[in-house]
Amino acid sequence: MADLRSEFENLKSEASQHFAKALSALKEMGRDRSVYYEELASQWDVLPDALKRASDELEKGVIKLGAEVVEAARLSPLLSAADITDIRLSLREMTSALKFREFEHTTAYAITEEDRVFGMMPEEQHERPTHFDTAIKHFERASDDLSEKLKFIVPAKEELPRAIVASEVAAVRKYRPNTAFIMMQIDPENPRLEDVKNCIKDVFKRFGIDAVRSDEIEHQDVLTQRILDEIATSEFLIADLTGERPSVYYEIGFAHAVGKRPILYREKGTKLHFDLSVHNVPEYENITDLKNKLTKRLEVLTNRHGEDHSTPQDSSERKQFGADS
Repeated sequence: MADLRSEFENLKSEASQHFAKALSALKEMGRDRSVYYEELASQWDVLPDALKRASDELEKGVIKLGAEVVEAARLSPLLSAADITDIRLSLREMTSALKFREFEHTTAYAITEEDRVFGMMPEEQHERPTHFDTAIKHFERASDDLSEKLKFIVPAKEELPRAIVASEVAAVRKYRPNTAFIMMQIDPENPRLEDVKNCIKDVFKRFGIDAVRSDEIEHQDVLTQRILDEIATSEFLIADLTGERPSVYYEIGFAHAVGKRPILYREKGTKLHFDLSVHNVPEYENITDLKNKLTKRLEVLTNRHGEDHSTPQDSSERKQFGADS
C-alpha cells in the first residue's frame, strides 16, 4: 500500500509528458486552437495513432491503479463511503481527459416547489468533447483531488496526526497506537531536563511505545498546531510539571479538553497550581525514582511488563491515560 503514492506520482508524470507530446503534435497540424464543437472532436481524431495508443495505455494504468486505490480506501479508517465515491469520480475525470473529453456528473436531487416535492431527478453522468487545454486542466484537478485522498490512505508519518484530527469519519480511532507525547519544560542550558526526557523516552521504549517531545517532531506548519495534533492523537500523554511552565499547563488543559487524561509527575518540592491540585501528581526524588514510578504506571496501563514488546490487548480495553488512577 505504501507504494501507491509513488506509483500515482509516476503515472501523473507520464500523463504530463504525454499531454506535452500531444500538444506538440496538434501545433504542427495547426489544430491546437480549435474552438467549435466539431473541431474539438477532431482534435482527438487527428491525433497520431501512436499518441492515441499511448492514451489507451495511460487509461489502462489509471484504471488499474484506481482499483488499488479504491480497495485501499475501503480499508482506510480515515475515509468514508463518500470519499470512495469522490475517488471514483476523480478517476473517471482523469480517463476522460486523456481522450480530450470532459466528464460531468450530477447527483440526484429532489424537484420541489415551496413545500411540495414532485419527484426526484436521477443521478446523471456523461462525457463530451472538450478543448485540449481544458482536458489538461481537468486531468490536473482530478489528480490533485486524488492526491489529497491518498494522504488519508497512506499518510506520511508527520502527516498522520493532522489526517486523524481532520477526519470526519465517526469510526476513526482517534489515536495512533504505541505513541506518546511528552509535555515538559525545555531548556537547552539545563542538562537535567534532558536526563528527565531521556528517562521518560527509555521507559516508554521498554513497552514498545515511541515517545517524542515537541522539539523532536517534524513539522512544516505552525508548530503550535503540530503540538496540538500530537496531543490529540498520541495514545499516551505524559507531563512533567517541574518548572511550572505556562506552556505545559496549557498543553495539559488542551489534553483534558479533548478527553485525554495525561500521566502527571513533578520533581519533589514543585508547587501545583490550583487547576491541577485536585489531580494525582506524584513527586519523584530523582531520575531513578521517576523511572521506577513510570515503569509501574505503564505496567498497569498496558497490562504488560517492560521489555515485553508482544502485541498487548486492544488499546480500547486498556485503562487509557490513567492520570488519576
